[in-house]
Amino acid sequence: MKVDQVLNVLKAALGEGLAHTEVRVRRVGAKAPVELKEIWAEIDRDAIVPAVAALKALGPLHMSVISGQDAGERIELLYHIAVGYGTEGGEVMVTLRLAVPKDDARVPSICHLIPGAETTEREKIEFLGVEFVGIPDSRHVFLPDDLPVHPWRKDEPEMERFLRRMVEWEGKDG
Repeated sequence: MKVDQVLNVLKAALGEGLAHTEVRVRRVGAKAPVELKEIWAEIDRDAIVPAVAALKALGPLHMSVISGQDAGERIELLYHIAVGYGTEGGEVMVTLRLAVPKDDARVPSICHLIPGAETTEREKIEFLGVEFVGIPDSRHVFLPDDLPVHPWRKDEPEMERFLRRMVEWEGKDG
């Protein structure tokens, strides 16, 4: 699988929904380093399903994880996906980045395309308060279902009530 091929498919599938792309080169391995090219793409929230569907059409996908963070007024989600996973031509790592406003933190679920995404979507529901529209099961995985806070949200007013302990570095900024 080639980076240019993956980029062209994303551009064709998303059009204006593809805000920005970047190819990053990463060196891996200590004894015989190899350069790997990775695609980072910023997309609109409504482009996540067409993006994943287009990538899936290229070959087997491996959903590594959806990482997320509180970015002030927005929640950022990064979908880390290996395209062409386990194929002879090699795989290309793709990170799809999207942001949603905190007051409308809804994103279409990709579970119908990649069933293995369910656990990582569920984690973002409980820790960041993101709603994945169409997820088959939205129950909590790690925290009690009745916990009324989202621990990764910086603006969570009630969080201190639920902390049992905090180590010194957690209370500091930066």
